[in-house]
Amino acid sequence: MSFSSNEAVIALGERIKQRSESLALTSEQRKAKREINTSENEKSDYFIDNFSILKKNIEKKLQNSTSVEKSQIVDYLDGLVNDIAKMQKFLNESSMFLPSFQIKVAQETINVTNDTVQDCINKLQPKKKFGFRNKRNETPKQKSVNVLNTDTTDNKNVSQTSTILNQHFREKLFFGFKDIKGETLTKTAEELKNRQLNLLNLTSCKVIALGNLSSMQVSNLKDCTVVVGPNSRSAFIKDCSNCVFVLACQQVRIHNTQDTKFYLHVTGSAIIENCENVSFGPYTLDYDEKEKHFEESGLSKDVNKWRNIEDFRWLNENEKSPNFTLIDEEDWERDWL
Repeated sequence: MSFSSNEAVIALGERIKQRSESLALTSEQRKAKREINTSENEKSDYFIDNFSILKKNIEKKLQNSTSVEKSQIVDYLDGLVNDIAKMQKFLNESSMFLPSFQIKVAQETINVTNDTVQDCINKLQPKKKFGFRNKRNETPKQKSVNVLNTDTTDNKNVSQTSTILNQHFREKLFFGFKDIKGETLTKTAEELKNRQLNLLNLTSCKVIALGNLSSMQVSNLKDCTVVVGPNSRSAFIKDCSNCVFVLACQQVRIHNTQDTKFYLHVTGSAIIENCENVSFGPYTLDYDEKEKHFEESGLSKDVNKWRNIEDFRWLNENEKSPNFTLIDEEDWERDWL
């Protein structure tokens, strides 16, 4: 066999080897993708099953509500509102692995169920609980104190009672800050411990929450800076613009947000959807109890996937998404407090 023939045989062998390696790699990638899809499907099935159980439990309580004794009505209604909160919390914590349409359907289910619970509150609330009925012989001083009572009809009294009771229950569900402009807002470690922090409708505010919170829900923030300690589970952020977030968590999902920076410590997935001009850097926050709060949160300090951003609206696997960038190290901000 000539020298050139030997070279041809060797070259053919190399091509066959490379082809085999390529096929093996493709097979492994497909296998890994199937395993991921199977895992995601299992998580989705788990969510559907347990979400349905929570919903059926509320429906059963609503059916039995008319037989509750009057002395137990307030506690019973309070329990129903807490059940709605459990549904919302379960959805919030599951949103990291659910597709958008499933999140939307589940949220609509919660909204409808909540409306039904509110109707039940309106029907069953104790009419005299807050004592809004006029007294014929009350003095002018008493009238000036009883500012809510401007009508002598029972319907007006019932409406006022409904407003106060519903407000009471809504406030029980909300922990955090909402509808505030131009202030510095703080929560202590004691207040935050194992609680979900909610931020809603804030403008030009700075939020400092140094402690181990359980999760975080953020909606409709503009021109704000949010600095939080380690979050044991998830952060869900939507409808924000021109903000800065400094947070550590297991998973973060960001929707409909523009012109915003994120300094992350994330041990799981970081997902964006319908976002533009968002940028990412590492978690550069430092404070005295940071180590303690990391330990309490259960987050690994050695794992930070802040560079691994997934854009659910960018389907081209061969090109990087234009919707986000990584902040250059020389531009990382560090002075947060």
